[in-house]
Amino acid sequence: MKKIYVETLGCSKNQVDSEKMLFILNKNGYQKTELPEEADCILINTCCFIRPAKEEAIETILELLEYKKKGKCKKIVVAGCLAQYYSKTLLNEMPEIDLIFGIGNISLVIDAINKEDKVVIPNYSKDDLTGRTLISYPGSAYLKISEGCSNYCSYCIIPYVRGPFRSRDIYNIIEELNFLKKKEIKEIIIISQDTTKYGVDLYNKNMLSELINQIELVLDKEDWIRLLYLHPDHLDKKMLLKLKDSKKLIPYFDIPFQSGSNKILKLMNRKNTKEYYLDLINEIRAIFKNPVLRTTFITGFPGETDDDFEETMKFIKEVEFDWIGGFIYSRENNTVAKKLKGHIKESLKSERLSKLLNLTEKITIDRLKRFIGTKQKVLIEEKVERENLYIGRFWGQAPEVDGLTVIESENAKVGCFIEAEIKKINGIDFYAKEI
Repeated sequence: MKKIYVETLGCSKNQVDSEKMLFILNKNGYQKTELPEEADCILINTCCFIRPAKEEAIETILELLEYKKKGKCKKIVVAGCLAQYYSKTLLNEMPEIDLIFGIGNISLVIDAINKEDKVVIPNYSKDDLTGRTLISYPGSAYLKISEGCSNYCSYCIIPYVRGPFRSRDIYNIIEELNFLKKKEIKEIIIISQDTTKYGVDLYNKNMLSELINQIELVLDKEDWIRLLYLHPDHLDKKMLLKLKDSKKLIPYFDIPFQSGSNKILKLMNRKNTKEYYLDLINEIRAIFKNPVLRTTFITGFPGETDDDFEETMKFIKEVEFDWIGGFIYSRENNTVAKKLKGHIKESLKSERLSKLLNLTEKITIDRLKRFIGTKQKVLIEEKVERENLYIGRFWGQAPEVDGLTVIESENAKVGCFIEAEIKKINGIDFYAKEI
């Protein structure tokens, strides 16, 4: 078999695409390798959401192109969002690339590789692939329930890159879930560009709670369901009450608010106000017992004054989110925000981001203290070199973006749950002992 090396950049949705492409490639004569120097073909699945992501993608492509010059690699494939959105630029600037492959229909990856065409950008289609070669930590897997986005936030290029919002058929999703359960998955992480909008396009009504009901029928008693990417404009009390009925859905809410200034929210093309968002957060905390809230904010959006930034900081202090991420505004082609007045210097964007993250780290540590002394179910991800020491996550920690739990145990198994008591905090990580 030919060997293929896949480098995945960007978000968890990209990771799922890589897993599905790997599965297809494996069925068609390619064996996955972890070493690029061994590969006959190298595929880079790229991101281009903001400028740092584009820069990382370009640097990675240039690094891996060296294996075509020096190693056994015969074909370099650039796939993903950068390939979709900047195909002409890539073709002109990096003629050494053998194939630029878009994301409209990743099931065509093997056909594209076998062709002589330099650029293959398939039309957008619904994802009906169910087989995957998992590259996630043991015991956990993402489940993408839709593709594309139709929200058109003024700063975001995703609708232009991944196309309009397209829900997957429930039965197709369940077929993929059955495939994942054969891999002994314990945590199903539901993802989408806008999870809260699932089913509206396909069934003419929101079907998220119905989908979760169907997912629960497949899972084992102890399994978790985690929801990510909940758009705050499409989340309300009615949906929260439906989600509360789930026996396996953990109370972890990933909601990207992006700003605490009503002026900036309006410029971002958000439909609601910070007052609505504060009420939403209060509803979550009233309906769910001890929920964990994660969010993200953008600093330096066009027109953001010192007062607007302070409103965001006040919003953060008032809510006291458990986990907060942030990034500076990136001026992207085709977006409405690019044409707005009042663009801000990069140095000021970065200064504001530093202030925001300094504040949020302190809040996170204070919020996490409520779990010290509690007994928690922890998903074990890996064994460390020291005897009887493992790394995992309790339900309030999502993979890649939140802290970790270090566990002292004699019986833990990678990919399985274990009961442990949280003993202390080390930075934003927990130290726990098996019960």
